[in-house]
Amino acid sequence: MEKRASKIAIFGGSFDPPHLGHLEIIKKALERLDIDKIIVVPAYISPFKKGHAAPAKLRLEWLKRMTAFDPRIEVSDIEINKEGPSYTIDTVDHYARFFDTIYFIIGADNLKDLHKWHRFDELDRKVRWVVATRENEPIPEGFIRLDVDMPISSTELREHIDPKWIPETIREDVVRYYKNGNEKNQNIKEND
Repeated sequence: MEKRASKIAIFGGSFDPPHLGHLEIIKKALERLDIDKIIVVPAYISPFKKGHAAPAKLRLEWLKRMTAFDPRIEVSDIEINKEGPSYTIDTVDHYARFFDTIYFIIGADNLKDLHKWHRFDELDRKVRWVVATRENEPIPEGFIRLDVDMPISSTELREHIDPKWIPETIREDVVRYYKNGNEKNQNIKEND
């Protein structure tokens, strides 16, 4: 891949599970940002988390199926292939070799800890921040705002899977996976 004058957005996260809120962020970014494509990057494991309910390869597969409707969406396995904690700066540095402008999309719930991200000052110089709104969280000046108020989170879905929040293309598999996982966890708790 050689460098060409182009603009991308990177949307990283755990996607555990991917849901309609994620899909809406992707669609709004393509609609609103001056970009050639959006790269969705599931983390193998986030530096802020101990682990994930669904394995990395499965989350990657779900994202590919969920986003197959638009060729401007690329799902990348760059962080999954590292098989360790993923730092956003490393992913941005990789893509900066090929693209001129990088927008980086986060949810408003990440704003309070953004300054704690690995090599934040360097990262801040390299990207244009895009913030997806969430439950009246204020968006500071200097951030591009994506209005996506969907009252759902992956955490809530892991605890109480609700099919209406899962994209239709992956709904059956995701619901089955998390229902089985929750039933197993419930049996473990009851047998303790």
